[in-house]
Amino acid sequence: MATMVRSELGQLIRRQPDARALLSSIADALGVAVAIEDTEGTLLHGAAPAAPGIARYPVRFEDASCGWVAGPEGARAVALVLEHLLARSAERKALGSEVLHLYREINLIYSFSEKLAALLDLDRVAQLTLQEARHLIVATDGVIMLLDEGTGELKTVAGSGDEMTGLSGFRRGYGILGAIVESGIGEIVNEVNSDRRRVSETTALKALIAAPLKVGERVIGIIALGSTMPKAYTAGELKLLNTLALQTATAIENARLFERTLQAARERERLLALHQEVELARAKLESEMLLAARIQQDLFPAALPQVDGYELAARNRPARRCGGDYYDALTLLGADGDRRLLLCVADVAGKGLPASLVMSNMQATLRALLGDFRSLPALASHASDLLYNATSPEKYVTAALAELSPETGAVRFVGAGHLDNVIVRLDGTIERLSSTGAPLGLLPAGLPYGQADQVLLPGDVLVLFSDGVTDAQNGADDEFGEARLLDVLAAAAGQPGAVVIDRIFEAIDRYAEATPQFDDMTILVARRL
Repeated sequence: MATMVRSELGQLIRRQPDARALLSSIADALGVAVAIEDTEGTLLHGAAPAAPGIARYPVRFEDASCGWVAGPEGARAVALVLEHLLARSAERKALGSEVLHLYREINLIYSFSEKLAALLDLDRVAQLTLQEARHLIVATDGVIMLLDEGTGELKTVAGSGDEMTGLSGFRRGYGILGAIVESGIGEIVNEVNSDRRRVSETTALKALIAAPLKVGERVIGIIALGSTMPKAYTAGELKLLNTLALQTATAIENARLFERTLQAARERERLLALHQEVELARAKLESEMLLAARIQQDLFPAALPQVDGYELAARNRPARRCGGDYYDALTLLGADGDRRLLLCVADVAGKGLPASLVMSNMQATLRALLGDFRSLPALASHASDLLYNATSPEKYVTAALAELSPETGAVRFVGAGHLDNVIVRLDGTIERLSSTGAPLGLLPAGLPYGQADQVLLPGDVLVLFSDGVTDAQNGADDEFGEARLLDVLAAAAGQPGAVVIDRIFEAIDRYAEATPQFDDMTILVARRL
């Protein structure tokens, strides 16, 4: 220390010409000759005076002697001037040192900002921040923790040293770090062991400095540095750490936003790929449905048989592109050799393509059995057995089967789980044809079917229809119903079959208006002229 103080006086005399000139001017003004020496007697300025009455006046700097001014009594003023010049020189050096230190800090912070701007990965942002903080502030340990908003827990994303990385159990409001997160204000704890908020009783940390990571007023985490050696962190260091924390919090939030953007982009790509797959599947299904609809349409009779004394008409309106309803009119020979007419309206359980496939099975089964026709109940029983064995348990068919003898008008009717069908007499009277057995294909083999017998007189109309006709709904979900259908049929008594069908569909359309329908509608009429 003495050597440094002594050298301060030598540097002032040797390196500052203005100082030497000032001293000479003062000596001339006082009319005295002075000599300036260091503490070891080395002459720094002037010549040693030989006149009597010479005294030595000390030159003090920072409470220590750094030299002497030799001369008469007036030389005391020169010593005081030297002390003043030394103090001013020291102030300039201290100020320059502080400015240099601040410049270095600013340069490091600027460099840190540039590095952060180039990072969009949360872990790398945290690691860089901890590394830069330890360059600026002396610490043996460091940690960056992020706050889980849902649980309040503080989770470590970057750490260094053995003590702080080994600590756990921090959460908002608990422990020193949790309390800082709760308050949102940075702290210096230079006596960790005496702080009642500490989590671990065995930590070797002696001092701690921490700053919250804040975005606006929202705390998202904390950065903390610690020392296992006694350390007195300063307010200036806390201010510096707060500056780093502010920049880091923004960078972390940007990294999180970038990650969410990437995830959203990946999710959009996944959804786009899924949408494309769905569109391909939809286009394929659409193609298959078009094909199925054409095939199904071909299953309906291209034209109804021409029977002397009778008029036949039919119409099908599927609820979807492929329906589950079926109608047919087939000629056959009875056991007595007479020509008969087999009329059928069937409704397959279900809708769409699966129902249409069962419907095609039903048509093939019915036509295949005509070659061995014995009676209508036997036909129904045999068809039920074949459908039961050929379809899954949940697939079955309700059917209205009518065997008509054209010469006599005799009608033999089998209802396989079907709703009541009707005969409309010429005078508008309604005769019901009720079910005589279970749906086809619903129960195991050997199921018997009953038969209802009627006679179709001149002007009478046999009307077979599916439940889609009576189940048609309006916008209030109210059904068209059997009563309305019977009113339409009674009013159309004596009319041609095609007119009867038109009247029914017109009444349904008026009732339902634009309400979409979810069941197929099928009507087949046979009118005796």
